[in-house]
Amino acid sequence: MNNTTIVTSEDGSSTLFNKQNGEHYHSIHGAIQESVHVFIKSGLHQLASAGQLRILEVGFGTGLNCLLSLAETTAMQKDTVYVALEPYPVDESLQIELNYCQFERLRDFEGEFNSMHSIEDGILRLSPFFELTRHRSKLEETSLLPNYFNLVYFDAFSAEAQPELWQPEIFSKVRSGMTIGGVLVTYAAKGSVRRALQSSGFSTERLPGPPGKREMLRATAI
Repeated sequence: MNNTTIVTSEDGSSTLFNKQNGEHYHSIHGAIQESVHVFIKSGLHQLASAGQLRILEVGFGTGLNCLLSLAETTAMQKDTVYVALEPYPVDESLQIELNYCQFERLRDFEGEFNSMHSIEDGILRLSPFFELTRHRSKLEETSLLPNYFNLVYFDAFSAEAQPELWQPEIFSKVRSGMTIGGVLVTYAAKGSVRRALQSSGFSTERLPGPPGKREMLRATAI
């Protein structure tokens, strides 16, 4: 039985609802709106001057963050290496119904969006500037290259649904794979998450959240 269903969020873009843990993959107030605010504007744009973007995404899910990053870095002609962890890939019957490529900024990337879902474990060159590697594994079980990533999208389910992923030891592992000055962004803003980041080698700042959420966190590896 499929525990995941498609829901249309308030900006017209799709999200998924996981019946098992009672959580949406993206904000019901606007899936694209949230991803742009949290991961592109608050994350990727902070690394605009980097020679190469080396992005780690914890929680590939629908592929929306990757799709938006592909579109943005293509426009910037920015060399990008994107590594995504997703132990539970979205079923193809759901993926083909996600409507992201109907939106103006994403219309030219439908083929690439389908391709990024065609691999569950492997490497795919999506453009001359963008290489995607997907690992069908949990962060806890994945070896990270030390001092490699300069941007992390931390987009796991919430601390209530996946408490094991929001612990200091997990953020310490992520920090070990990041360069000094690297940026981690997440929709979460709980005090416990902020303290876990701070105890794991990050400085943190609270930023205004996307519609429907008061705050989010951005952390810098120190």
